[in-house]
Amino acid sequence: MRVPFLDEMGSMFRAVKKQDVFLHFPYQSFDYLIRLLMEAAFDPKVDEIKITQYRVAENSAVINTLVSAAQNGKKVTVFVELKARFDEENNMSAAERMKQAGIRIIYSIPGLKVHAKVAVILRKDADDGRKRKDIAYLSTGNFNEKTARIYSDMALLTCNAALVQDINKVFAVLEGRLSNPTFSHLLVARFNMVPELEQMIEREIEHVRQGRRGRIVLKMNGLHDKHMIDCLYHASECGVEIDLIVRGICCLIPNQPYSQHIQITRIVDMFLEHARVWYFYNDGKEDLYLTSADWMRRNLNRRIETAFPILDPDIKQQIIDILQIQLKDNVKACWIDEHLKNIPKVDDHPEKVCAQLATYAYIKNNPIG
Repeated sequence: MRVPFLDEMGSMFRAVKKQDVFLHFPYQSFDYLIRLLMEAAFDPKVDEIKITQYRVAENSAVINTLVSAAQNGKKVTVFVELKARFDEENNMSAAERMKQAGIRIIYSIPGLKVHAKVAVILRKDADDGRKRKDIAYLSTGNFNEKTARIYSDMALLTCNAALVQDINKVFAVLEGRLSNPTFSHLLVARFNMVPELEQMIEREIEHVRQGRRGRIVLKMNGLHDKHMIDCLYHASECGVEIDLIVRGICCLIPNQPYSQHIQITRIVDMFLEHARVWYFYNDGKEDLYLTSADWMRRNLNRRIETAFPILDPDIKQQIIDILQIQLKDNVKACWIDEHLKNIPKVDDHPEKVCAQLATYAYIKNNPIG
């Protein structure tokens, strides 16, 4: 699906300067990211491109744009994760090709996997070069145009200066220039992610204690981390309403005295549900994050992962609406019961909701911009 606002603006840089841009793959075209990188490759105001590479497509269009940028005199830095399971050989060959083109390659850190999907384009905004308008790309999915056709992922393009600064700090960590960063907006695993998650869960508990509503909706691929599961059990015992959408492994047990306020949905359909979304009601303020991280011990403790807030109110509402569509699915969705078995979701609602079809229709009928 095309994005009318982006097509009308013509330039991706011009569009992102005007407002944050939300992309939901595969419903919307991955070509917009390729277009952004190609603009960066040829724009004389662009000084540098930095990007992480976890799983890259064969004959990758993303790599082609980065090679073009380097050949056009841009400084390009790519962090290549060599420990991406099943993609080690492909990542090595792509890295060698980029290296030959003059791209600076930083290989994965021993004992630590980088799973964050982020990029930053450093760009002058004025002819005198004293004013900057850098652009950040943050996503739940890989820089891979082939999997973007079958994986459901979400991405944000933004010029928000604080987010860009945080992304630059992530790259400084990967480059070995910064060891103890502080972040203003990003949640980054091994630094502030788990403490901030604990705080947001505790905040929902406190709202309930004060007689207000507490609600959490978490969408992820896997839920395995014992500590975070215990945090959710505690929140449930305190009366926080919790909806989980978990496609893969789930070790939290619902329908128990300590989990009576937790409901788990699983959706398996044509597209692989790969996006991770965290929603905290926060007394109506509604804090929303997109992230590369599942709640697995390895993700939260042994990887570099990022979670980023959605600050634009229109984008935030659209993602919240999509979460609600998924929770209403009564065609492809299952409940997960106390035996961790899939129970087909059967309800008396006359309207049949297939989340992926409904999401496509929703995005088509509610364009942003």
